[in-house]
Amino acid sequence: MLQRLLNRLADTGRFVGGMLYWNARKSAYVWRGRRGQCPCQNESDDSIAGRVRCDAILHWHNPARFQPICPLLAHTAQGWRCSVHAAQVRPYWGRVFRWIGLALVGAYLAGTVAVWAGLRAVGGAPVGWLQVAWPGQWREIKPVQSAHLFRQAMDSFAQGRLPEAHLKLTTARALDPANYDVALLLAQISMFQRSYLFSDDLFMDLWRKYPATRLRTAIVYHDTLLSLDRMEKLAEFTVMMASTDPGRAVVWVRSALLAARSMRAEEAARFREKQSATLVLLAPHAQLLLAAELDLRAGDESTALAAFRRKFAGPFNPFYAHYQIERLAGVGATGDAQALLDAQGQQLGEVERLMAQTTVSQLTGDRVLALASFRILLRQSLNAERVERLATFLIMHPDAGFFRELHDRVQREPPLEGTVDGATMWITGVACGAPVEAEFWQKHGRQPSSAKYPQVTKLDFTSRNLLAPGSVCHLINVVPLSRDVILALLGRVAPQEAMVGRKAGPGRR
Repeated sequence: MLQRLLNRLADTGRFVGGMLYWNARKSAYVWRGRRGQCPCQNESDDSIAGRVRCDAILHWHNPARFQPICPLLAHTAQGWRCSVHAAQVRPYWGRVFRWIGLALVGAYLAGTVAVWAGLRAVGGAPVGWLQVAWPGQWREIKPVQSAHLFRQAMDSFAQGRLPEAHLKLTTARALDPANYDVALLLAQISMFQRSYLFSDDLFMDLWRKYPATRLRTAIVYHDTLLSLDRMEKLAEFTVMMASTDPGRAVVWVRSALLAARSMRAEEAARFREKQSATLVLLAPHAQLLLAAELDLRAGDESTALAAFRRKFAGPFNPFYAHYQIERLAGVGATGDAQALLDAQGQQLGEVERLMAQTTVSQLTGDRVLALASFRILLRQSLNAERVERLATFLIMHPDAGFFRELHDRVQREPPLEGTVDGATMWITGVACGAPVEAEFWQKHGRQPSSAKYPQVTKLDFTSRNLLAPGSVCHLINVVPLSRDVILALLGRVAPQEAMVGRKAGPGRR
């Protein structure tokens, strides 16, 4: 067995050398006009077709293996003989080139298989063999590897391994600089690692270079700034967005107001000075509310209260009106808040008026009136969007009894129960201190396909730790939630100065 293998290997070596050697000698013989001794026929035999022996096969273990090189070799009763006269001997370079071609193709295919297997084994990226074998698809390899590293980085990020995620994203971006998703997550993780200059530059670079995904970039940048309590930067960005994205200006102003309420006094003064030219581009009512919040941060409560008491005469905006009423109540001017609500209640609409009334009553300590207003709210026609609005309201103004009433109201209407977002109801119940009812929504309502509920029965609004199970910053990254719910949750997280024992800003909950 072994000897046969060795013989075959030896003949294979003779085949490779013989292709070039014998065809070269026969070519020289033909070029000389076939004069003299034929290079491959035995010189002691007469040159008779079918009878002359072939010198080229003297050392072959199996002469048949020489036939692909020279088809003139024939097997006769006397053994292997040349089938033509010396005058007809000629080279077969076509066969040589075909064999060389086949060898090169075989070597190329074997090489591509080896490279493909190596890429799959080392990095695990789902690179296709055709992408390795076909030069026209080589450009697809790096994007595939980049996308694979991105998926791995997402898993590392979800499990709190930020350095590992950062390293994978850096490699992925080097492989495919045009991968938007990689760059976006890299910007976010870099900010979580406190690389603020790099992160801010990368976010804004993405915002400028990818207009089609500008809103997504803005939202991720917004949420990351908010979760890290970078309120001055958040205020700058949201004010800029409010002027460049007028269709969603109210949404961005809402975040700017939250940021203004949470800034330190020196940050508020710096922001007002640096953004004066941008602030005047906002709607007058937005300017009024932002100025009032900045006055509060500067300690000028009388000026701020005068602004909050002012009934704005411009185009009516329900959000600004609701915010103004709530802030008046929040800073202790409950009488003014109620008067403004009575004056503008009809313009707010029934649902928003009742929510505002519930808020004012809660802040004044009148739980009986607050509960009465909330129950009237629950008697209204409800759909999934309105239930989410009530949920965000309860996150900002938590009350276990109110949540249980909402929970019971939705349960009494099975078609409605199947349409509301289970994750939203779950986290609202946890935020309100109703863990039993919250657990119900882990399996009921509309469940996101990627929902994985952590074992949390209480939210820690004093923590910004991404790895802490009860931290809002952790939960919004592991549970799929809507924009309004995320904003409501982050709005309740204590500012950094409060976490280190400093006094929180006026009215901050």
